[in-house]
Order: sequence, then C-alpha cells, then structure tokens
Amino acid sequence: MPFNGEDYYEILGVPRNASKEEIKRAYRRLALKYHPDRNKSPEAEEMFKKISEAYAVLSDDEKRRIYDMYGKAGLQGQYAGAEDIFRGSRSVFEEIFRDLGFGDFESIFERFFGGFGWRPREREPIASLVDVEVTLEEVFHGGEKRIDLRLRDVCRSCGGTGAEAGGLEICPTCGGSGKKVTQRNVGFAFFTTVTVCNTCGGSGKVVKRRCNVCGGRGYVEVVDSISFPIPRGVEEGEVIVLRGRGDLDPEAGRRGDLHIRFKIKPHPVFRREGSDLVLEIPVSPSEAVVGRKIRFRTLDGYEEVKLNPNSIHQPIILRGRGMPRRNGGRGDLLVYLRIKIPDKLTKEQRRIYGELASIEAGQMDEERRKLLS
Repeated sequence: MPFNGEDYYEILGVPRNASKEEIKRAYRRLALKYHPDRNKSPEAEEMFKKISEAYAVLSDDEKRRIYDMYGKAGLQGQYAGAEDIFRGSRSVFEEIFRDLGFGDFESIFERFFGGFGWRPREREPIASLVDVEVTLEEVFHGGEKRIDLRLRDVCRSCGGTGAEAGGLEICPTCGGSGKKVTQRNVGFAFFTTVTVCNTCGGSGKVVKRRCNVCGGRGYVEVVDSISFPIPRGVEEGEVIVLRGRGDLDPEAGRRGDLHIRFKIKPHPVFRREGSDLVLEIPVSPSEAVVGRKIRFRTLDGYEEVKLNPNSIHQPIILRGRGMPRRNGGRGDLLVYLRIKIPDKLTKEQRRIYGELASIEAGQMDEERRKLLS
C-alpha cells in the first residue's frame, strides 16, 4: 500500500544525505535482487514494490524535499496514491529497466503495480491541421472567425464501440483482459511480457453485431462549425491550437487537437512588411512640385499629408499607423509616391505642358551636360 512501510532511505539502504547517483546505484542493486522474475521467494514482489516506491520519491527533487520536511504524511497531502507518486518518473525507470534487461517499462508496472492504481500511458490522439485564409483587415482588427469543417466524431448511436446494443462480446483471445501475456526463459532468468491484445486492441471486447449507423467503425463524419479567435497582428503561417476540436483518432478513442494555420490573402492596396505597411499612391508631377495636400484611406481611417519635392525620392513615414504588434504598439505606414504621367492630354493641358517644357528645357539641358561630361 502506498505511503506505508519503513523509511525510504532505510528501504534503499542509503544515508539521508545520499546523492542521486548513490540512490540510483542502490535501487539498481536491489531491483536485481528482488525482481519477481529473478527472485521467486514470497516476499520478493512486495519488496520490489517498496524499493520502487522509495526510488520514485527519492529520485525526484520536489518529492524528496517534501518527504524530508514532512515525511510520508506530507506526500499524502500532495499526491493521491502511487499513480501520482510515479507520475513524472517514467524516463528514470525506463533507463534502469532497459539497462537491467527487465523488458518493457509499462508491462512491468502493469503487472506489479496494478494494485497501486497504475495505468499505462495513453497515446495522445493525432492532431489535425487546417489552413485558414484571412484578410489583412481581419488581421488588423482581430476578432473571431467561424468555419465549417468535415470531421470524424464518435458515433452517438453506439458510443464509439462500433456495435449495436448488446452487440459486444468478450474477446476470445485475451478473455476480456485486453492484454497478451508471454513468458520466456533467458538463461537463469524468467521474464514475463505484457502487451496489448491484437484481436481487441486492448478493449477486452469484440464486435458481434455491427452498428447500423457507423457500420462498425465507431465514428461518423459530421460538419462541425468551429469558431476561433484571430489574434491582432497575427503573422503568416502562425498557428493557434484548439484543444480536442480536431478529427477523431479511433485508436486513441477521442478527438485530437485542431491546429489552425493562418494564411493572409494579398491585399490589393497595402503590402505588409513585418509590422509595417507599405502603400503606393499615384500623384501628378505638378502635385509633387507645388506641395499639394492629398487625402487617402488607411486601414483605420483617413490620412492627409502635404507633398514636397523630396517626397518623390523617399517615403513619407507615418509613425504608429501600421499593423498591431503582438507585444503591444504598432508598426509604421510607409507611403511611396508614384509619379503618374497622364495617358491623354487635352489641348489646354498640352499647351501648358509645352510652355513649361520650354521654360525648363535650358535648365534640364545643363543638368544633363553636367551628368554626361
């Protein structure tokens, strides 16, 4: 029974200031001595349980600290029996068992610690991944989005068993235990291995009459309407996880997580560069020269800027008017001006451009001579 018996240090035969390595060596020595496959004496199995419980506590820094301060009463207040005591110790025991040739870790504990409430580790269900397109506006404002997905879910008619009411029977291979036990002699050692029954997959039962709804599969396809948040400023390829909202994994017996990966649609006007936004605006040559004010729309309202000749050569930077950053604040909006030459000119426009060209011709000829000399 967990928490009962002698002092853990006394059980392993080590002093209270023993190092982790000393505790590990003591457990290895005692495990070789008392493993029931090697020692057939009546007290061997009980002793093997005691030394394993002691090692599970003393090999873990936090459990050992509680034990040293409060004894077993402190452990009782923190851990609900052996299942909790052994939780987190899997890798520690697996290494030792493998080195000592004790076989599979789970099968040994299933055999010798079943009375402690030990359960083999359940396999995590396989996760599902779906790509979801969002607009730049949705990323900018954030919010919630809803999509419909065709997914597998547990058949409600049979509860996932794959059989109609009364259509299950005890597995003839394992007799309902869900386990297959094999024993073998290796030299002077006698080993027992416990694995999952291949016939029933560990359930202990097989289908005699199939469910009419799911055809014996235990699941049906459904259209699930799923809502999820769009984080403000989410990046291309970023993933959020919805726990238990993915496809049913029949082997695990439950639905896995749903991973939603964001794909951001190209915007017809804005280009995103990290947390900055880039915008190109057409202007006429005269607007740039005379410094006219222009008004344009951004993702969160209208802006007005005054042009100047230098604006043609470098962007107009509007601080804090870009995309939201996940850690707070916003990027910048970079406005590039693109000179737009008129496709068609009226007679009046042609006359004015002609007069302007005559005035500027001498100045431009001089600029070109300097450039090409």
